[in-house]
Amino acid sequence: MKPIVVVPTFNERENLERLISEIRGLRAGYHILVADDNSPDGTGELADDLSRRYPGEVFVLHRPRKEGLGAAYIAAFGHVLAKWDYDVILQMDADLSHSPAYLPDFTKAIENCDVALGSRYLRGIAVVNWDFKRLLLSKLATQYVQFVTGMPYTDLTGGFKCWRRSALETIGLDDLFSSGYLFQIETTFRAYRRKMRIAEVPIIFYERDHGESKIDLRIIIEALWGVVKLRLMSDKSLHGRR
Repeated sequence: MKPIVVVPTFNERENLERLISEIRGLRAGYHILVADDNSPDGTGELADDLSRRYPGEVFVLHRPRKEGLGAAYIAAFGHVLAKWDYDVILQMDADLSHSPAYLPDFTKAIENCDVALGSRYLRGIAVVNWDFKRLLLSKLATQYVQFVTGMPYTDLTGGFKCWRRSALETIGLDDLFSSGYLFQIETTFRAYRRKMRIAEVPIIFYERDHGESKIDLRIIIEALWGVVKLRLMSDKSLHGRR
């Protein structure tokens, strides 16, 4: 199967070249699409330079402004589906918190499922350099999402995932409403409600060494209310089909 890795960026100049070097170092045929939100630190220009160095392997999608993680992924996924014929689309963070070493595990898992979720908690707790407060918040967030949506998966807020092309084409990218990190939950929930085959892949999550986290209070509030909204919208849709 033909894979491409989608990497959204905003001010990730310090991390991007190393990330792409590690992905290429796997020598497993992964192509890369960098979707940059007009980063003021020059990430987009570096991505262009990398695409010139590695033509046919590294591509760049320039977006005019920062509109949230969800908007960046929707634009990038739509670009891949419209422009190319990749069978497998992977998504990962640019800050090296997601190790490229796990990419082969995802592409192996996707042979027998529609969506593969990277899980920090499938085999205990696999997080490096988080304090107790952040770890507790992450665990409570997944429990909250499990309770509201009924999804049974061990890590519902992570962003390391692998999709079959057909799955992305089915979930309705144009109908997604989340702009922040709720996007990760919404896309998984749409796959779950459509009874797609969803697997989990154990990963170790590494806190970033360079740059700043993009999570803020607005994103947290959006996610808390958005999970309830997801469930209500889904229930309404199911009732409407009866």
